Amino acid sequence: MLGSGTMRRLVARLGILLALGCQASKSTPQAQPVGAAKPTTEAGAGSAHAATPAAPGHVTLPRSPATPPVRTTRPLGRAELARLSAFEFQDFRRQDRGTTDRATEVRHTTTTRPTLGATVTIEPCDPAPRAAHACPAMELESWQARRDELRQALPEDLADRPDTRFEIGARDLSGVPAIYTYQLGAFFGKDEQGQPVGAYSDAYVLYYNDGVNQIRVTAAYLDDAVGGSDHLLAIAPPEDLEKLAAAFASFYVHAWP
Repeated sequence: MLGSGTMRRLVARLGILLALGCQASKSTPQAQPVGAAKPTTEAGAGSAHAATPAAPGHVTLPRSPATPPVRTTRPLGRAELARLSAFEFQDFRRQDRGTTDRATEVRHTTTTRPTLGATVTIEPCDPAPRAAHACPAMELESWQARRDELRQALPEDLADRPDTRFEIGARDLSGVPAIYTYQLGAFFGKDEQGQPVGAYSDAYVLYYNDGVNQIRVTAAYLDDAVGGSDHLLAIAPPEDLEKLAAAFASFYVHAWP
């Protein structure tokens, strides 16, 4: 468990993220393509995972036009998905998690502590309403009916605990309806052999589709275990994770064809 001094330093760093938000711009989305010069903040990236947290630094969130998302008219192909997965952002490390003919996934992780990640998954909507990758309308009622399915994102050790928090809600994304889930839980104990076991999750997941293509952005706390849910809330509150998810989702729905 973190001492009070360390906790204050981590909370102070997250306060910087709160101050940034997702700033609207009338220009095109801003990001670095792969192969461009690396941000200067990555020069000391290795220290982000040192035992002592790195010196305070700010996190620059992606910027997008103050316009509604681009509406796609056909499923995105492999070349388009690969282009979307190649974007790099200042103050984030990019991890390519794979691109196929129908889907791509990439994770952007903060270079400063506490470590937060934004995992972006983009794929076409399946036409059949009962298909595995069908796209429900952006209406809260239809998503609430999928509660059991959406809860599968919770670690098994947290899913049935009464103190685990799981919410489904609606929000605006660049002027259009979107759906989010938020999950928070922590469990630490011992197994039958007396060995320590545990699981924790603090994640905000933002969903959007235009009926043709869909995106899911999972903004989550990815750093060391810090204790119970109250500690996770203090270090990575849902408001910070929401800003992270919304900024990346807005960028990608303006960047896709």
